[in-house]
Amino acid sequence: MKKLIIAALLLVGVSNFAQEANTPNNKKDKGSKEIISTEQRNEALLTKMTTELNLDASQQAQIKPIIAEQSVKREAMRAQQKANKENNVVPSDADKKAMRKTLMENKEATDNKIKAILTPDQFVKYQAMQEAEKEKMKAQIKQNRGE
Repeated sequence: MKKLIIAALLLVGVSNFAQEANTPNNKKDKGSKEIISTEQRNEALLTKMTTELNLDASQQAQIKPIIAEQSVKREAMRAQQKANKENNVVPSDADKKAMRKTLMENKEATDNKIKAILTPDQFVKYQAMQEAEKEKMKAQIKQNRGE
């Protein structure tokens, strides 16, 4: 009888340990995604825009450098944030406002460039795409915070 109980406890303990080994231990492990290069990300965005907005070849050629420019600006801001984090620099409220203002100005400039290329119907779809992505990001942030 004792051997049966010990064997059952041992089996339960081993199975729990095996399950814990497969679960992510920190936020970095959660939903580990394949890391793709900037060029791949740009191409994926262009492909998505092409399919959802029905872009022609001329529009694709005009939008591609805009996406690349936007990507370079975004990477520069990420690098700055990473450097601040590594150096334990906490941005002040004024710094946060300036960063937010820069982001909004970049977004507005990009939208104006894209608006000049797209037809009015395509631009409406483009704005809807952006809004959907914004909502998706909000939901993802909520999920990551455990809300």
